[in-house]
Amino acid sequence: HAIVADRPVEELVKDLVFFDADAIIATGQRTGHAADLSYISMIKEAADRPTLVGSGVTPDNANDILGIVDGVIIASALKHDGVWW
Repeated sequence: HAIVADRPVEELVKDLVFFDADAIIATGQRTGHAADLSYISMIKEAADRPTLVGSGVTPDNANDILGIVDGVIIASALKHDGVWW
């Protein structure tokens, strides 16, 4: 569904809750790509679980993101010059 976007984000989040997910993780389009803050907010509002951001978190945007979600997963930003491979 994410590829064709035929269902609203809120419905997809409700599916995750129904299937007993412990947390919801929002990501960008690819490794190291930040998710849009409005997208993150939409997910957080629809979730009754901890919500994390799992890509694109950097020192420049961490405060903005952490103002919305419960936590972040940082990996690419810690790599030398952001080169993850």
